[in-house]
Amino acid sequence: MQLLKVADDWIRSLEDGGQIDIIYTDFEKAFDKVPHRRLISKLYAYGINDCLIIWIQAFLSSRTQCIKINGEVSGSKPVLSGIPQGSVLGPLLFVIFINDLPNCCNVLSDLFLFADDAKLYKCITNTNDFSILNQCVKNVYEWSDTWLMKLNISKCKVLSVCRNSNKIVKYNYGFDIPNQGFVPLEHECMIKDLGVWMDSDLSFDDHVHEKIKMANKMLGIISRNFIDLDKASFLLLYKSLVRSHLEYAGSVWNPHKKGLIRDIENVQKRATKLIRCCKKLSYEDRLVKLQLPTLKYRRFRGDMIEVFKILNGFYDDNVVPCLVRNLDTRNRGNSLKLKVDRCNFDLRKYSFCNRVVNVWNLLPDYVVTSSSLNMFKNNLDKHWKCESFYYDFEASPAGFE
Repeated sequence: MQLLKVADDWIRSLEDGGQIDIIYTDFEKAFDKVPHRRLISKLYAYGINDCLIIWIQAFLSSRTQCIKINGEVSGSKPVLSGIPQGSVLGPLLFVIFINDLPNCCNVLSDLFLFADDAKLYKCITNTNDFSILNQCVKNVYEWSDTWLMKLNISKCKVLSVCRNSNKIVKYNYGFDIPNQGFVPLEHECMIKDLGVWMDSDLSFDDHVHEKIKMANKMLGIISRNFIDLDKASFLLLYKSLVRSHLEYAGSVWNPHKKGLIRDIENVQKRATKLIRCCKKLSYEDRLVKLQLPTLKYRRFRGDMIEVFKILNGFYDDNVVPCLVRNLDTRNRGNSLKLKVDRCNFDLRKYSFCNRVVNVWNLLPDYVVTSSSLNMFKNNLDKHWKCESFYYDFEASPAGFE
């Protein structure tokens, strides 16, 4: 959902012109570097119960480590920093420790955190905007230096996003490091952000091709290790090992170009031929026999599920994209219909917040007003089961141009 939120922010800003500069920061061995004493001081500052803090302190303290090489063991040394990994409490303590990092930016720029990944960004229209964002970069370095969380400078990158990548201005961002002076950050044309490849024009073409490559690799492993698959075994292997790669964060990168849609669907075309009884059937007939919908259907289904979650408060309001309810009861549609925004270019037109509106508005009331998420999924599948795009990837749901 965080990716969906930031992608929507970037696309909205690009419609007004200029470019978006995103600074990706990386902490060096983040979970191993959290200092215990400073962590405990933050727990006290947050007003956590003293007894609970004493218990957490006992959980962190009295730990030792040693090194064993070729049968020789070194002496034990006390562990004075680091969060025990693999524990339930560890990630929570780390989040508490870095929770005040966004305060470095205040209202100067936006900063999003996910575990040890932090990205800050701002719409750059002039050198003053650059100076503001660069100051935020320096503030992040000062924070990391104060709290003994060393940044891995070589992995801190800059991605500039613009409607026309040829017009991108590469500003000189960097850190002021003692004894080294100003260390500039490298500019990249593509960066992997929480598993999704972000490129300079937000086309996601490279991400799609990368996921197709990975899915085909997994499909090759299945075909080499299973000579004759029955329907149940195939569906289990395909859904868990292949289709999952093609659906991760689909609401962020859902393509509208026919070529990309066809390339993605070709993976499932190839997969369904692994079953002997399906080899001579057409692709649509294979899907009907296996009761397997098209990947395009799955992406639109995922979009509708995300809309349902957003409207029903499944996520924090601060990390969801903007969906505006249409309160005009004179228009036909369900009781939870959304407002349509005008778009001036395709990137915004086919982004999540716009492509879902007409499709959602045409869903019947019994679907959108489902009492639970599972009921919504069942009602949606029941409503769309007879739609042509359930088994035909060249068709589209009602309301989508």
